[in-house]
Amino acid sequence: MSMFLGPIHFWLYEKIKRQEELTSAVSEYIVSGQDLTKKCPPLEEIIDENNIHASLQNMINDSEERFARLIIINGKGKEKEILSCAHKFGEENKINPNATPESAYKAFEDFFINGMPCDRINAVVRSDVNSITWKLTADIHEKYYSSLGADDALYYKIRHEIMHAMLEETKLTLTVDGDTYTLSC
Repeated sequence: MSMFLGPIHFWLYEKIKRQEELTSAVSEYIVSGQDLTKKCPPLEEIIDENNIHASLQNMINDSEERFARLIIINGKGKEKEILSCAHKFGEENKINPNATPESAYKAFEDFFINGMPCDRINAVVRSDVNSITWKLTADIHEKYYSSLGADDALYYKIRHEIMHAMLEETKLTLTVDGDTYTLSC
């Protein structure tokens, strides 16, 4: 494994930091006085340079596990409030109004945790100037919810709410059909 930090490691860490921002926003919204987030110091200060891959995977697992606990345990009965918070979070992270389907897809890829890059969770199956379609190759989030005796349906509702809000100022439409996503203009 690489013994130095490269651009892909910083890219992945930015996605982890966004997950922490979402956790913080939802936590403030539904769990008064409890901080279920972690601070995100510079990557160079916290990474195990002898095992970069495992170190980043551990950060992802920790972030995903805490978010799952937040929405499943602390958020029980508060789905409407959580989705409202997710919408606001998406609005705060809007995509460029002139985005193309391809650039909006890239913005989503740069924004959401989808495991490690080597997991190749999103696979583009069709792309042209007017649309891009991708499929989820695996449900990497499910394990965090099943460990709590729940499914990850709420996670995906939150994610879709954020995505739709991120697109509000664009001319793009997001269609979700099971594990297939299409952005079109």
